[in-house]
Amino acid sequence: MSSNLGRILVVDDDEIVRRTCERVLRHDGWTVVVAEDGKSALAFVSEYDGVIDCVLSDIKMPGIDGFALVDALRESDEDLPVLLMTGDPSLDGAVRALDSGAVSYISKPFAPEALAASVARAARRHGVARMRRNAEAFHRTLFPSGIDDRQELERRFQNALDTAWMAYQPIVDSSRGGVFAYEALLRTDEPSLRRPDVLIGAAERLDRVRELGRTVRSRVARQLPDAPPDAAIFVNVHGLELLDEALFDPRAELSRHASRIVLEITERIGLDEVAAPHRVAALRQLGYRIAIDDLGAGYAALGALATLEPDIVKLDMSLVRDIETSPTKQRVVGALGTLCKELGSRVVAEGVESQAERHAITSAGIELIQGFLVGRPERHFAAAT
Repeated sequence: MSSNLGRILVVDDDEIVRRTCERVLRHDGWTVVVAEDGKSALAFVSEYDGVIDCVLSDIKMPGIDGFALVDALRESDEDLPVLLMTGDPSLDGAVRALDSGAVSYISKPFAPEALAASVARAARRHGVARMRRNAEAFHRTLFPSGIDDRQELERRFQNALDTAWMAYQPIVDSSRGGVFAYEALLRTDEPSLRRPDVLIGAAERLDRVRELGRTVRSRVARQLPDAPPDAAIFVNVHGLELLDEALFDPRAELSRHASRIVLEITERIGLDEVAAPHRVAALRQLGYRIAIDDLGAGYAALGALATLEPDIVKLDMSLVRDIETSPTKQRVVGALGTLCKELGSRVVAEGVESQAERHAITSAGIELIQGFLVGRPERHFAAAT
């Protein structure tokens, strides 16, 4: 498996343990860096500033032990998850490991599956902290002077909601011809929040993600009568919206059209944090279909494929770009397409921009195409080109 899930730092003075951890995690798709002591680990964290997703460290090491390492790491990055490995499986040992600030601990000897699962959970939790940092970064983009003007951000965000509108990009079915669906893409006339990522970052910072989601769903519901009657509509849903009871209300505007809607769940936070499988099941009972984005981008989408059992998956754009010149990408896309079909999911290739990419995608067995080649986002439900 290719290493694209993220970067894990393994710290242990025992070479055999280091090699074992490295082999297990690389097999799962992580990039792994190793350190034989705490001092080297701190140097690695400094070198890879901001791109270490989890630290896996032994407790008993010469010099800086695991507990001291956690303390040192917390001074530079309080959100970085640290898993401690211990040969003391007692309750006292577990309590001390957790009291030190570690997110969890692993008893030696451990099963490879247990190690992989623990690291994956810790890295997903790190996504919540990463989301907060992104929101802070977006705020600094809006207010470069450094003034924490929440009132001004609230004003701009409210204007963004008031002037929000939807653009619709077609998704084409190459096997049958014509438009299979449209993806509803959020736009706003608020100048400082026109970039969707900045708008979502502002919603996260202001704790108004649910309100943003309700605005999107309301806009889509009101425009559905204008859509071709046989076309599905993809609507993006932030992970935090899965905690919004309004999404599950059968009387809601969009719920009345659930059979035509594909909810595309975006994973800006770990979906295990919001009990996603249980909530997705409730959405299916209302009649919604479920899609996940960025298949092939890493653990997040692959994990969602296993736990959410989506009706539709979207290939990550990195697999589509220049696929006609990459036999490796062609094999990967073909394999992912076959896997999804076996699981009962249809596949959409996003970001198709050339006839060569389209030909390579369809040759790999992918029938649903989205991208500038077949249609750009428009205010109305435009025909595909």
